[in-house]
Amino acid sequence: MAEVKPFRGIIYEKTHFNNTVMAPPYDVIDEDYKEILKQRNPYNIVNLTLPESYTKAKQLLDEWLKDGILKMDNSCRFYAYSCNYRFDNKERQLKGILIALKVEPFGKNIKPHEKTLKGPKIDRFNLITATHASFCPIMGLYSHDKTSDEIISETVSSSVMFEAEFEDATHSLYAIDSNHIKTIEESFKDKTIIIADGHHRYETALMIKEHFNKQGLKNGGFDYILTLLVDAHSGGLGLFAIHRLIKQLRDKEAFIESLKKYFTVKQGRFDDADFIGYSKDGFISLFLEKRPTALPDGLDAKIFEDIIYKKILKLTDEDIKNQHIAGYAHTEKELIEAVDKGSAVFGFLLKPINYETLSQIVNQGLIVPQKSTYFYPKIPSGLVGYHFDSIKGCENV
Repeated sequence: MAEVKPFRGIIYEKTHFNNTVMAPPYDVIDEDYKEILKQRNPYNIVNLTLPESYTKAKQLLDEWLKDGILKMDNSCRFYAYSCNYRFDNKERQLKGILIALKVEPFGKNIKPHEKTLKGPKIDRFNLITATHASFCPIMGLYSHDKTSDEIISETVSSSVMFEAEFEDATHSLYAIDSNHIKTIEESFKDKTIIIADGHHRYETALMIKEHFNKQGLKNGGFDYILTLLVDAHSGGLGLFAIHRLIKQLRDKEAFIESLKKYFTVKQGRFDDADFIGYSKDGFISLFLEKRPTALPDGLDAKIFEDIIYKKILKLTDEDIKNQHIAGYAHTEKELIEAVDKGSAVFGFLLKPINYETLSQIVNQGLIVPQKSTYFYPKIPSGLVGYHFDSIKGCENV
């Protein structure tokens, strides 16, 4: 069973909370934007998520808690979260529940859907073991649960704790009534959680748990990770494809001829195509001659990677990772702009995976290549954080 617990969140004192203290997830912030965020407000959360040093982060966190910039909530809570956002010219609402998720090895109750790289885990490991805190929740999907959905919806329509406009969306945090704690805990006992966003952070949490266990410490705040759980069917989380770019080609015509070994290639754009390519010459549509029987539907990113990146372009895993030739675009507009501006020679549109297909893939023990899925929106840092002390007194509320 997936074990979820209420916790005493680290929140900004109300007079200090506004959109100038918020920041995107740490892994999408470059150095220039980091400086902009710090200039907006000296107490911007980026000082703790991307600090000058791990020691400095610990020092700042302690100071902000002591000075009342941040505080630990008085009560053990589950928090509801909503985000009103616009994507693909549609108004949408994401809603979910922020919980402390007990970490366990991937497998029975908690499942990954993509492979990860080593580097980012070391950085987060060093930061969290230094501060004992995290401000970037991971995101997990679960199958529809009527009880939890009703509690979240009821809470989202009630009084809000914090609300702010940030990066073209309205982000709101709510305290769920304590009478619902046991109900929520019970409702997740039969749930499988698929990690949507935050594989590195979850694997880091496993490393941290092992680190403290080796020191002889058991059953502490390090056993949990801050998580936003979203109902896959009613939670409003967008699940989109990440499209592929080819930044360099020696011979474009030879490349198209090579495609014909594996695909029927048609000029123009056909919605039933497996992949739709775009270059300055216009659109082409690719239809697989033979779909790999060993792969379930929905693994188009792997098919593209295996055939086009590896077989035709002879790229290695390292080549794909360094993105000198391979590349990515999150929207069709971004893909077309990349080609039109000359930063890519070709772009290929991939089809998104739906939750049912994603669930089938992970339940077969398979994973998709990195950057196969684009979950949107991303929950910002600065609404609520988790400290190892956040769980104290909350295990048996």
